[in-house]
Amino acid sequence: MKKISVLAIALLSGISVFAQKYVPKIDAGTQMGYTISMNGEKINFLLNVNSIADSVKMTWEVSKYGTGTYVMAAKSLEDGKKMFMQAPQPDEVTKLSDAETMAFISKTAFKSMAKSQTMEFDDLTYTVTKAETSPIKIDNKELDVVHAISADGKNEMWILNNPDFPLICKTKNGTLGADLTLNYIR
Repeated sequence: MKKISVLAIALLSGISVFAQKYVPKIDAGTQMGYTISMNGEKINFLLNVNSIADSVKMTWEVSKYGTGTYVMAAKSLEDGKKMFMQAPQPDEVTKLSDAETMAFISKTAFKSMAKSQTMEFDDLTYTVTKAETSPIKIDNKELDVVHAISADGKNEMWILNNPDFPLICKTKNGTLGADLTLNYIR
């Protein structure tokens, strides 16, 4: 009987470890690869996090277009209310306003989602949903994401369940007509 109990506990422990979802660590040196879909076109977009001290500095790269840098102030990551979605200019440093984020929602928006199950972002109210969707996987590991839908039901966002760096993993019917899909994070 003792052997059966030990075996049952081992199996349950293995199942719970197997069922855990993945939250990759984001820090200086993290590389994220996205596909941006807009107007029937798909563009591979690479972001490298260079530093996360007083601001988040990220270099971007689009094949056959160029590279550049985004600078997102610490205030943006803390309280930003919209995503910067203008086409970047090669070889330039693009400084985001304190209200803008790039690839992340703000920590304040994430806290609001965790506390009240709603958030304001890109001039829309989003509500957390438990509706079943296809899992988002990176390297065959299912990401731990929060799925939110706009009040009108048109826009959807999947956000990494990481209060320090709430990374946007996927969007559907993005507010500016662009959708993001995270392909990898290293």
